[in-house]
Amino acid sequence: MARSFHQSLLAVAVALVVGGSALAQGSPLQEAVDLLRLNKKADAVAKLQAIIAGDPSSEEAHDMYQAVSQDEWYMLMTESGEVSKIARSILDRAKTTQRERSRDEDAINALVATATDGSNNYGTRQAAVSTLVSAHGEFAVPVLVAILGDADNSDGQIHAISVLSQLHSVAVLPLIESLKSSNDLAVQNVCAALHLIGDARALPILTHFANDDRVNISTIAKKFVAKKGANGDALSQLLAQSNSYLRGNVPVGGFSKVVWTLVDDKLISTDVPALLYPTELAKSAASDAARIAPESTDARSAVVAANLAQASLIDSSIAAGDETVSGMEGIAAELRIAALASGTDAMRAALDAAVKQGVAPVAIEAISAMAEIGVLADKTTLVAALQSTDKRIKYAAADAMVRSSTGSDVPMLTSVVAALAQAVTEESVNTIHMIMPDAASRAIAEVATGERSRVYTSTATAVRGQLTLMGNPSIDVVVINEILPDALPEDVIGNIRKDGRMDNTKIIVVTKDEQAASEHFSDDVTFIIAPLTAENLQAAVASALEGAENPGGVRAEGYASKAAVALLTLAGREAPITGALANLSLQLNRGDSVSVPAAKAIGISGGEAHLTALVGALETGSDDLKTTAALAIGSVLSRMSNCPENVYAALSTAIDGSTNSGLRTAIAAALGKAKVDAQKKLELMKRLARVAGSSN
Repeated sequence: MARSFHQSLLAVAVALVVGGSALAQGSPLQEAVDLLRLNKKADAVAKLQAIIAGDPSSEEAHDMYQAVSQDEWYMLMTESGEVSKIARSILDRAKTTQRERSRDEDAINALVATATDGSNNYGTRQAAVSTLVSAHGEFAVPVLVAILGDADNSDGQIHAISVLSQLHSVAVLPLIESLKSSNDLAVQNVCAALHLIGDARALPILTHFANDDRVNISTIAKKFVAKKGANGDALSQLLAQSNSYLRGNVPVGGFSKVVWTLVDDKLISTDVPALLYPTELAKSAASDAARIAPESTDARSAVVAANLAQASLIDSSIAAGDETVSGMEGIAAELRIAALASGTDAMRAALDAAVKQGVAPVAIEAISAMAEIGVLADKTTLVAALQSTDKRIKYAAADAMVRSSTGSDVPMLTSVVAALAQAVTEESVNTIHMIMPDAASRAIAEVATGERSRVYTSTATAVRGQLTLMGNPSIDVVVINEILPDALPEDVIGNIRKDGRMDNTKIIVVTKDEQAASEHFSDDVTFIIAPLTAENLQAAVASALEGAENPGGVRAEGYASKAAVALLTLAGREAPITGALANLSLQLNRGDSVSVPAAKAIGISGGEAHLTALVGALETGSDDLKTTAALAIGSVLSRMSNCPENVYAALSTAIDGSTNSGLRTAIAAALGKAKVDAQKKLELMKRLARVAGSSN
């Protein structure tokens, strides 16, 4: 039976995790595999449990891995329940040994020496090449590149290029990095190797070298460009490549655990979490663009976008519990620093591009960073962001417009206040991603996103959808059409379920036949009966999220607290926030980060209609909120010609019932501003009268 898209990817992934071919039969793992083939799953599970109970070392796990074929590993990894869990555990243990063996410099040096020595016969050389390909891959490239630049070893150069061509795609990225070498001979031979491999990832940089002053190098590069039939200059190609990587578009077989940099003409590998690998490639391509065109704002903005995307991804993944990026908060901070250092013009360009392309994490990061350092004084950069259909971008833009101007002369003030009035009500923002191939469904997503506490995004294909999910672990619900143009929906669901960051993600399938779909999909999938509408979409999402834990609540509290502070800033500058006062009044039952600035803003700009909410906060809030509410009541009362009876009674009761001197002072100030008759003033004075003598 043919493998599905996801299954094929899984098989490839297994093969890449640990290289090598099957060794001797008869291992305990092989026995478990044989039992599975005989449909004796219980016995196979028992055998596997015994293996794990023995606590195999990394070396032992690696030997077990090599003792079974790739097809057998595929069977283990795709089996349900305990089988796949134990198989993954064995594979994880094997990784450590494979990492050490694949990077064994002594072994690589010996194999490269054999493979590039012309005095050896073809069989001997090819045996060494096969081992380099299967066991060492890209880690053989640094040694081979050193030979490419050795003018005294012309025979070795030829054989090294041959080895690199057989390493094929895994050699491409370190070879591209090697083109920065100061050794002209090495650069020429690297170009030759890339020409033989023919990988399109080398096209942008070889387009650049096609105009090189070194004739030998430019000749090879021109042949490569002609072979590929490329259009456009190197800068535009590099920027397009960077943007593609930024969106997660790494070609099949193009993933690695490391990225390569050339330091003193030597290739150095640096381990990178798989989650960050595409953005690291985006940063590399953008940096190459900036290197060949330092005057290009677009190139520097691409570097900014990659840095900000990584910072956002690290933070959101840490919040989602991804252990592969734990402890990387400091790196996220450094990435933001690098983005800022790229120049405010580059930051603005990155923001503009992110808003146009709907890349919310980059847009929000750029807005936040620029507002923080006050480089958005003209605020024109934020206008498009304020009009975004993505409420996350809109909220960030509104807050930044206020912060960057400290509330004075805010452009599009009415729109800013409206956005903040919406943001301050957010209590639980859920992100819903739709993988729907037809434009009508994506239009429905735009309608549905107007719903409070929901953000809907969409993509048209399984590949694009999965790339979006990889880059945004905070997605709460995935809505998938039962028919996709490029994969099966169960492939997408399988990938979601294998990503630990998305353990709490809910899945909804849009189908015409719920009964058939329920028999086909697992129990944790719910359904929408086609045709899809904004109404049945919103209802299904609400049902899926009912009772679910929502880390998005923390994000929502951030939106609301920032909005409350921004509205307070505007109120303090006497900007009209009338349109937000009703919503602010409804937030006084929330945490202090939202309710306290909300109460202060009401105190500055509110009126009699808002006293009831302030009195409620005075009676039930925290001490800080009670104090703030009392001061706000006093401010409102100072603008009124009389004090409502219920408000005066609430203030009187509160001052009698409190022992907190700060709160009592705030209440007294409010009572002092209340316009009441002389008799009430006298009664209050008698109640508060004290003899300034001994406390005894």
